[in-house]
Amino acid sequence: MMNRRTLLLLAIALAALIQARLLPEVGLETVFSLPLFVLLMLSSVRRRSTLILGAFIAGFLIDTLLWRPLGQTALALSAAVLVAAAVRGSGDAGWARRSVAAIAGYAAAAAVLILSSSLLGIGTTAAGPGGPERLAINAALLVFGSVVGARRRAQQLRERPLDDRLS
Repeated sequence: MMNRRTLLLLAIALAALIQARLLPEVGLETVFSLPLFVLLMLSSVRRRSTLILGAFIAGFLIDTLLWRPLGQTALALSAAVLVAAAVRGSGDAGWARRSVAAIAGYAAAAAVLILSSSLLGIGTTAAGPGGPERLAINAALLVFGSVVGARRRAQQLRERPLDDRLS
């Protein structure tokens, strides 16, 4: 039986494969990043090491399958996880804190992609046309995911209080 960490890493790798192979077929590869969304929604201080490993796996898969500079996406995803986990903190976060953490992580990933692309002298979709629309779509998705995650966590705590899980 696989443990949760292995399943989480497989889910992140699957998100990267969908991003690299399926979304380009339907023309959605530049609208949002599925691995980034998954990583930002799950980011917390407790899962940080697992998510950074998942970010490297997803980034290297995407870079390899899409013929991008190897490590560029992995670096951007890792920066997003680090920033989002730092902003979210280790306590139980409500939807507002989760949303701010996710948007900060998204901004960190975009900044790393723009900076590394300019240093390498290659183009990136992070600063391309349709930027405001893409930003609005991603922010709305991240806030929606944060609200759903916070409601789900509150429901879990109502059903089974935290002190029951610690004993």
